[in-house]
Amino acid sequence: MDKFSLAGVLIIGSLMAFTDAPEQIRTVIDESIRTGQQLATAGDLRSMSTMLDAHFFKHGRYPRADRFATWLAANFKENHVKDLAKDHWGNSYLYTDNQGRSYILSSLGEDGLPGTEDDMTVTGP
Repeated sequence: MDKFSLAGVLIIGSLMAFTDAPEQIRTVIDESIRTGQQLATAGDLRSMSTMLDAHFFKHGRYPRADRFATWLAANFKENHVKDLAKDHWGNSYLYTDNQGRSYILSSLGEDGLPGTEDDMTVTGP
């Protein structure tokens, strides 16, 4: 969802809070926002995964987990919309590496709890 569509949904959602709009409309708007957050987070995970794989091909290993935040800041352009180390629900991405040979990168999803069905994960290689 591009930033203008998301902004439109957010504006409409904000206006709905001040009206007596039917509950069905509010549900549709809430679900649209949730879907946008899922799609945006999935895109972030895919972008980070691609850059992690490029790092591996260049350096022969994946970044160490304790250096992930530094690696992330160095490899992605500054973003004024949100913190790059957080998913679209405001939760920090979880990154672990296996001695530089593989990685697991996860979002805890909307509920912010590990091991639930809304978690999103990519692994490499």
